[in-house]
Amino acid sequence: MTGLEKRVARLFANKGKLFVAAFDHPQIYGTMQGLENTPKLVKSLQSTGLDGFILNPGMVGHIETQCYADKLLVLRASVGGTMIGDNYQSYDNDLHQSIASAELAARLGADAALFMFVLNGKRDKECQLELARVCEDYHRLGIPVIAEVLNADYTMNNDTTFIASGARIAAEIGADVIKAFYCPEFDKVTSNCPVPVILAGGPKDADITAVVREVVSKGARGLAFGRNLFQADDIKGLVRDLNRALRS
Repeated sequence: MTGLEKRVARLFANKGKLFVAAFDHPQIYGTMQGLENTPKLVKSLQSTGLDGFILNPGMVGHIETQCYADKLLVLRASVGGTMIGDNYQSYDNDLHQSIASAELAARLGADAALFMFVLNGKRDKECQLELARVCEDYHRLGIPVIAEVLNADYTMNNDTTFIASGARIAAEIGADVIKAFYCPEFDKVTSNCPVPVILAGGPKDADITAVVREVVSKGARGLAFGRNLFQADDIKGLVRDLNRALRS
């Protein structure tokens, strides 16, 4: 077993599933409700059933090491611009690019790196080339790459045909894990993808625990939840319920 294979296996060492909290949103939105103090939030969740956290490179150093010493660190390592206020002109729907080298990820102690993989835009080919480049870069140091599949047309991000195809393309290029949005026939995503698929977020105004049970029954191997967690009224209670739904 290679170092890369060992690290991928470690991501799913907890009963074959992965549950990470996505706290990387301020890279895009700046200050957000629920993430006013990310270090404090991470510390408060230290003893929960979360397997780890998705964090931006600059935030890692602000968090006490012991707060996530026994947790996984997934480094958000791509950027697509900001969405501050009502001005979205700087946000790039077509291409997200790497902001962190494999060497930086290794120095920070990252267990994996997350990259946004945008398809169906004006720079579709550039996105594929960027993912291929970062996979080669990170695999050189044995660090797994998680690709989050996105459509340049955001309204298509719950379309089963797109999600299934995007997941397969990302895996074909070299991604080790796929982070994908909910779609009605999630089994078509997992059954056609040779690497593990984890659920990103979840549909709004839905019973998120029921959604988790559904996607797990259809082959999902984990969760990467952001606003559903950090803007929840009872985040610890929700983590407990989602953990049970994921691993039961």
